[in-house]
Amino acid sequence: MLLIKIIGLEQEMTNHHQEVARQIVEGFRNALGGEAREYVTESQFEDLEQNIHQALAHERKHIVDLMEAVVRSLRSGIDKPDLGL
Repeated sequence: MLLIKIIGLEQEMTNHHQEVARQIVEGFRNALGGEAREYVTESQFEDLEQNIHQALAHERKHIVDLMEAVVRSLRSGIDKPDLGL
């Protein structure tokens, strides 16, 4: 059950990050002056969006790894019987 929730959360985060990347590129595109915009192709804007999405995905993976380490640490403390010595 937890794995299903994690997979659903991961898909939700991927969609969210794709939207964030799109918004960043749109903001950048709108911030460019008209003349500068002429020198940037649609393909380059798409590449920028993909690069931003990949960076966010990399950060998400790092956070997941940290969370897994915390869970392992918590589980290792729970799994040990308290002998009351």
